[in-house]
Amino acid sequence: MKIPTSVQIVCVIVLCIALSWCWYLVAADYSYRAVSGTYEFYGDGESSTLVLRQDQSFQQDLNREGKIEHARGTWRRVGEGGVVFSKEFLKVKGQDVRSDGQADEEIEKRFAGFFPSIRFAPQFNGPSFNRRLFR
Repeated sequence: MKIPTSVQIVCVIVLCIALSWCWYLVAADYSYRAVSGTYEFYGDGESSTLVLRQDQSFQQDLNREGKIEHARGTWRRVGEGGVVFSKEFLKVKGQDVRSDGQADEEIEKRFAGFFPSIRFAPQFNGPSFNRRLFR
């Protein structure tokens, strides 16, 4: 039995809408759950690992010329894609901080919104912490 063409077209349209909706749910999700994870930075003789937890705490290790520093602090989301780190955040080269010592940054989602990164000074192409995909 052959399925009528009109039914096939309706099924394709419904499938496209469903796939688009699923993509949107992932790409537009900037919740604490979606943003939390392990991020890494490499550049200008520095490397840093940043762990963002859903409870809005962070842990950071910064290796600068063989000297390792550790920090713990808090983070919070601001607006749709913004994130602010407490003054304990260890600054990397090319990063600016606010007058109160906190770091105000942007979350970018690359590759169709599935891979978040944290961009420091995005308007000046500042350093970027990229989410670690695998342990």
